[in-house]
Amino acid sequence: MRFMGFGRKGLAQGFGRKGSAEPQPSARIFGDREGLRGHSPFDRFFIQLESERDLNSSSYLEHYRWSKAMDDLSPEERGELLADLVDQPGIHDGDIGGKSAREKAAYNAHYSIYNRDIEVRAEHLGSLLKLLLGNARLRKNFYAPTTFDTLLKLIGSAIKQGAFLSSGDCADLAAMAAEIRGSRRSNRKADAKKMIARAEKLEKLAGAQVSGTEFLMRRCEGAENPWAIADGERPNAQFWADLFAEVTVALEDIRAANKSSGKAAWLRDPAAFAAAWPAVGDVVPRFAAWGDSDRPFASLIQHNGKRAGFTDPDAYRRLPATIALAQAHSRYVWNSDQIPGLDVLADLENPEWTSLVETMITQRRATRATASWQKEALALCRSLGLETVETRLHAWLELFHTPILDMAVYTDLCNGERFAAAIDRLEDQHSDWPQRHAGEVPALGRAVAMVIASEAQHGLCGALHSQLTRSDDHVYKNTRATEGVLGLAKPQYKHADGRSTYESLGSWMRMSVENEEFLRGAVWLVALMPDRARAIDALAKVAQTAATYLWTGDEGMRSKIVANAAIATLIAMGGSDIDQTVLRLSRTIDNCTINAPLFKHLNAGT
Repeated sequence: MRFMGFGRKGLAQGFGRKGSAEPQPSARIFGDREGLRGHSPFDRFFIQLESERDLNSSSYLEHYRWSKAMDDLSPEERGELLADLVDQPGIHDGDIGGKSAREKAAYNAHYSIYNRDIEVRAEHLGSLLKLLLGNARLRKNFYAPTTFDTLLKLIGSAIKQGAFLSSGDCADLAAMAAEIRGSRRSNRKADAKKMIARAEKLEKLAGAQVSGTEFLMRRCEGAENPWAIADGERPNAQFWADLFAEVTVALEDIRAANKSSGKAAWLRDPAAFAAAWPAVGDVVPRFAAWGDSDRPFASLIQHNGKRAGFTDPDAYRRLPATIALAQAHSRYVWNSDQIPGLDVLADLENPEWTSLVETMITQRRATRATASWQKEALALCRSLGLETVETRLHAWLELFHTPILDMAVYTDLCNGERFAAAIDRLEDQHSDWPQRHAGEVPALGRAVAMVIASEAQHGLCGALHSQLTRSDDHVYKNTRATEGVLGLAKPQYKHADGRSTYESLGSWMRMSVENEEFLRGAVWLVALMPDRARAIDALAKVAQTAATYLWTGDEGMRSKIVANAAIATLIAMGGSDIDQTVLRLSRTIDNCTINAPLFKHLNAGT
């Protein structure tokens, strides 16, 4: 990283920046007001504020409320005040508990000053930099955008008036930008993009030219998922799937028997109960349990009267085939800033491969590549061999789009994730059941269903519960990302120290802003490869997979950016051989902001 740019003296010349602004008591600053002469700008503001409100009040409203003392200041006076606030304690801490009156006044001044006009001078640069670099919130969250933007504007104004940044200042600003890029940001992509833009502004101010090599070094550590679903044989998978199905059937029988007007005999007679619900091995239903006040049966009958949302027991029997889907998409954490499967794409020990990957990282933010980018990328590909690049590029894209997603496939994927976790729990607690009860799964299912429906403390594995009869699709404002997720318990992934991750396969599959930009570069590149038919197929799969919703809401799509880029690149390829692919995508992708270019292309050809 090197530093250069307007407003800075040459590096290594032995000059530092001008010092922090000193208080300038004069008749011009804050006027020639009675009782205010000889005080610093903050002292004068404090006296004025103290005269108009009770600073010892514990009211948060008083802490944040705008003041006449601030409104009465001129822009130049506010600049003096802002420079004087830099060394005041508590200006970044909004907790008023235990604060002195001066600390409350300092926080109020710092909180409210950025929404007014401010004029600074060259000697204020040092104070402005301290305010920018010393605010930890500006590094970690998209808080106070007005504060950040105003400080940058004021720093630029000071530089234009003759101030300059030293090499140390540039290094501090670049370090702040690097910290912002590497910090854990909000799950909202809009906020993540704003934080990246904030880092870019700091790098521009510092004259830091961050090369593709530096980006690559930051993002080549790998994105392997430590909680990936193990790729191995599960010989008892069908046994557990059949058991879930039988438990679901039996739970429905229990609910139906209690729902009907004519109560079943087993509800009243212990002998009939024992005949209807016999014990199987160590699973022993108890008639006496129906008298317990804490039985979970209420959670079962609460669904009486509902017509939708019940699971198909046969769907449980098909669960073993869904594990492979979950395994394939659980290998990498796509929502991190690391590039998944980079070793599949490139040999980073080869400088030509490194140059190509850097080109993919540093492409501009747009749906389509520029001619200059295509020319540069194609030249790098030719030096490596187009066929070699094509093979590795398609292999890497398959990590993203294979198996190809839509709502039905994603539903199966969610079921596969839950089923794999359930198998692990069941094998751990009831490892002898598959061999011991292989020939009596229906009877075991009925016994298990009665136990979990009638006893709160049943001692069986928590994967067996009374809500297996219900589907678990998340619906928000009449929209859904899945249709048919079974009522299996959600997996709980934990760190090595026992802390929960609060994440799932769906969150790992979502694209981070960094990986969206890199994948977009791969989308542009694949269209330049010799095998046109294969490129068209890959672009279609990427578009469909990226346009699949993993959750409801505005940001529920896996990656709108990548979907738009894949569709735009596909259409830009032109030719009649893309028409069938475009037609299929127009039927598969139902988001109106994504499929509009597809319909436009089809209508243009009619």
